[in-house]
Amino acid sequence: MQVGNLMFFQNHPWLPMTDAEVYINELQVADMTEALGFDSIWCTEHHFTDYLLSPNIIEFLAYMAGRTTKLKLGTAAVILPWHKDPMRVATDFALLDNLSQGRAMAGFGRGLAQVEYDGFGIPMEESRGRMNEAAEMILQGLNTGFMEGNGKYFKQERREIRPRPLRSFEDRTYVVSMSPDTVPHAAKLGGALMTFAIGPWEKRKPDIDAWRELYEQNWNRKAPPSVANVIAYCDTDASRAHDTAHKYMAGYWNTATAHYEMKGDHFAGKGGGQYDHYAKSAEAMRHIGDEGMGKMFTNCQVYGTPDQILQQIKGIEDLVGDIDVNVTFSYSGLPYDQAKKSMQLFGEKVLPVLKNGWAERKAG
Repeated sequence: MQVGNLMFFQNHPWLPMTDAEVYINELQVADMTEALGFDSIWCTEHHFTDYLLSPNIIEFLAYMAGRTTKLKLGTAAVILPWHKDPMRVATDFALLDNLSQGRAMAGFGRGLAQVEYDGFGIPMEESRGRMNEAAEMILQGLNTGFMEGNGKYFKQERREIRPRPLRSFEDRTYVVSMSPDTVPHAAKLGGALMTFAIGPWEKRKPDIDAWRELYEQNWNRKAPPSVANVIAYCDTDASRAHDTAHKYMAGYWNTATAHYEMKGDHFAGKGGGQYDHYAKSAEAMRHIGDEGMGKMFTNCQVYGTPDQILQQIKGIEDLVGDIDVNVTFSYSGLPYDQAKKSMQLFGEKVLPVLKNGWAERKAG
């Protein structure tokens, strides 16, 4: 199992800081990643609010490339509809690949927040078309060294990608999928399916199974592991871990709900039904209420003692099949000394077991 550190860069009112102070502290967490033995570091793309301060993932990963020697560098994800020039995205990835000597990993998504679409002046109804068209062009450029396109949204004369990517991105492409609508597109692009743990894994399993089947039909090869993005709190004391997780993970859920306007009615009928899944989810959230949704969200994450977390991750893998895992340790105002202590314990006690395919745990 490959295990990554997924950075959030959240400026939360429970831990008031300037944006600059957030970055000083978050980069200290990022610097722990390679030393503890994680395989990779990842970041999400967000704009305009204090929800997550990560407007340029590739710039952050280029910084980390210079501070590390082996760490893989992944985007979780670049939101393609917000980028009006696929060539720029492709050349940014190619440069990161050269700077890091082949450690770049390309993750794509289409985004969900109305505030971010409005900020870029992009109609949210165009998200699927822009995502698919841009992804095909970018992967064409990264995998062949040349890009061209004459689609509805993007036009590009045939041009060479320079510097050239060091090798194809065929085995290092990822697509974030949070709704059934994305599943066939992820399989067609050849991307590993990446899922954030915002709902019960039992409900995610059908999408993952469908993606795996479509992937193998499209590409005539075994699908790679899907990727589970989870928030973690690791502690030697199970009770303390429970209380901390339920406070701060539920707190994160509340900020996500506000940023994405998840309880709103604006998803209904948008884009010819491409957001119907979210419209139904919003209706369910309004029914369950904030407290109930906070508990449900927290119980989709991983928290507790190292052994409890291992059991939880093993349970996800037993349910949905082979997975890689990206873990977030700093979120929603959790004091940084606690976040670092949690990450340190996870790195010492959980990470070695995950990376050795549960062999150490079975031997114990």
